[in-house]
Amino acid sequence: MAAHLTEGLLAEQPYQVSAKFRCGSKDRMIHIYLTHVTKGRDGLKDLTDLMRIAQNRYSQIHDCALNTR
Repeated sequence: MAAHLTEGLLAEQPYQVSAKFRCGSKDRMIHIYLTHVTKGRDGLKDLTDLMRIAQNRYSQIHDCALNTR
């Protein structure tokens, strides 16, 4: 799930990503916010990669099958 917010408190966090996924039989959601991205880095790619890592790690820690569909 991606959104571009231009107003309100969340508009001050330009680098954020949220993902809804199933882990076993439970629906889960992870939100990641970065306050700063180093010059020369691709913030969107980094967030996408970080979200993938977070989802995989969550499924390993909680011993459940990951389903992102």
